[in-house]
Amino acid sequence: MPQDPTSGAARTSQNAVEFARAAGFEVRALATSNTERPIASDAAEFLRAAGCDPEVTPASARGAREFRFVQRGIHYTLVDTARLGIGQWEKAHGRHFDRLFEEELNTFQPDIVFTYGGLPGDVRRQKLARQRGVRVAIILNNWGYFNPDFFREIDAVLTPSRFLTERYQQRLGIETTAVPQPLDFEDVIATEREPIFVTMVNPSIEKGLFFFVRLAEELGKYSPKIAVLAIESRGTAGMVLQAGLEGGFDLRRHESVMIAPPVPKPRDIYTHARVILAPSVWEEPAGRVAAEAIVNGVVPLYSDRGSGLAECANGAGFSLPLPDDLTVETRKPVSAAAVKPWIDVVERLCFDEPFYQAEVARAIAASEMYKPENIAPQYIEFFRQTLLRPMK
Repeated sequence: MPQDPTSGAARTSQNAVEFARAAGFEVRALATSNTERPIASDAAEFLRAAGCDPEVTPASARGAREFRFVQRGIHYTLVDTARLGIGQWEKAHGRHFDRLFEEELNTFQPDIVFTYGGLPGDVRRQKLARQRGVRVAIILNNWGYFNPDFFREIDAVLTPSRFLTERYQQRLGIETTAVPQPLDFEDVIATEREPIFVTMVNPSIEKGLFFFVRLAEELGKYSPKIAVLAIESRGTAGMVLQAGLEGGFDLRRHESVMIAPPVPKPRDIYTHARVILAPSVWEEPAGRVAAEAIVNGVVPLYSDRGSGLAECANGAGFSLPLPDDLTVETRKPVSAAAVKPWIDVVERLCFDEPFYQAEVARAIAASEMYKPENIAPQYIEFFRQTLLRPMK
């Protein structure tokens, strides 16, 4: 479903079923218009900005507005929930969504329901699908499913990294299939490149907000020629500025430090990115931003916590340390000393052109794994094997 470019699970699902559609599968998509953005937005306007032209069914006693459109041969139906939080829409529109889901089961009669999510409404719909003899395949993009009971209604499990697959195998002993994240090159690769910014996408706490603000502060003070950009998602401009104030500094005084709203397409992030920062505090299960960076020839710098980001970078970029006392509970910026190893690499990438060009070449070489001709067959085989599986 077209949405906020920082929502990894939905975009991975969308790209995967587009591969299936291109291979001859018939695909229909049912979803909500929620994004991970904390600011309410008009879904119809967002869809049009993303290149869709939805037919809008007005809200009625039946429920919320619906958006219907066809994109790349896939019929989409979205229930308009964008003005509700991700955790709120089910209570308000769950029955409406359930009716649409049952209509799809009755009329489209799918062989596979490919989904994600483990909330009660998600599980209820998974059970309904299996009662109708439909296989349920799920994509795991995070650590939120360490409950063996959840997998009783699941026939096949996909993950975007070996790191995530191995962790679920160790914890639950379940079988999963690891396939690198699919990337829609049309949406992801910038048509023009002017590499200027040291960019961070989604400056939220778990992604390294309190590391990023100190790094931006130090660059703003001592290397003001380096332009730093944060792109909002769950992490907002207000959060960035407040995090700096918690450390006793105001990032607004640096002309070289900027914050931008979310963009319609991921490629818009990479048009002007020279370096991508991913100082994730938690262990990233995969790290889509690293994959998107290298296919654009953008050099990723990522934390050494877990191996998900490094796996997605495929040997490109730099794995760098975070201080041990920086956790998801941290609520103040790290010390200047903690960001020094990152700044050393950033400055060299910005001021040493031969070094930068060598790293760009390394990123482009590493991105071969994401070419559609290399990755699409793996997703198609996953769907085909799911069809061959005996139902539990």
